[in-house]
Amino acid sequence: MRVKKPVRFSLFILFVLAIILMISACRNHYINVGNNTSSFSINNNKEEEAKYIVVIDPGHGGEDPGATGVSGKYEKDFTLSLSKKVAQILEEEPEIEVHMTREDDTFISSKGSLRATFANDLNADLYISIHGNTFTDPDLSGTQSYYFHDYSRSFAEGMHQHVVNATGFTDQGIKEENYYVLRDTKMPSVLLEIGYLTNALEEQKMLRDDFQETIAASIYMGIKEYLDL
Repeated sequence: MRVKKPVRFSLFILFVLAIILMISACRNHYINVGNNTSSFSINNNKEEEAKYIVVIDPGHGGEDPGATGVSGKYEKDFTLSLSKKVAQILEEEPEIEVHMTREDDTFISSKGSLRATFANDLNADLYISIHGNTFTDPDLSGTQSYYFHDYSRSFAEGMHQHVVNATGFTDQGIKEENYYVLRDTKMPSVLLEIGYLTNALEEQKMLRDDFQETIAASIYMGIKEYLDL
């Protein structure tokens, strides 16, 4: 004779199996939710890395033309042209944020140290002032660089060497000088005298776009080397 199992026992087995399936489903759900939440949190909390702030200062401008070259062209135009080329290269560097003290033929008064204040307000990491030299003797030639604070010396030395190598002009070295753009800036700063606009051969080269592009590249390399990029 076949013995039938009690109905209550069968229902109990089904109930236990249902509980086990529910627990397993809930466990997988919470694991997935936990993983998704963790991934979402990482993606949204990732902060953008800070960039180095570099200020390029085209010397002179507006009613202050600077030196007048042999050709009659002004220093202010040369410095702006070269500075724009430097800024353009720096804008391609992802770890650098570049600013210019002027982007057109604007006059910036020396009163109030506005150029230095501009860099200080940005909390800049580096400051480069670009110039063309002048002298009464038209035969005088060469590249010269200036700094003021001790913390700017190594930066000035490195920048000067890169620029001298690029110009091929006589190396006139670096000097300490109390220019306000060097004295009042709170970060490593250098003033670059690329060459003499009063020297016919140097001016001719300095006004060429291809020559300026070479100088701009050398300034860029000097900046990268100092920042160890």
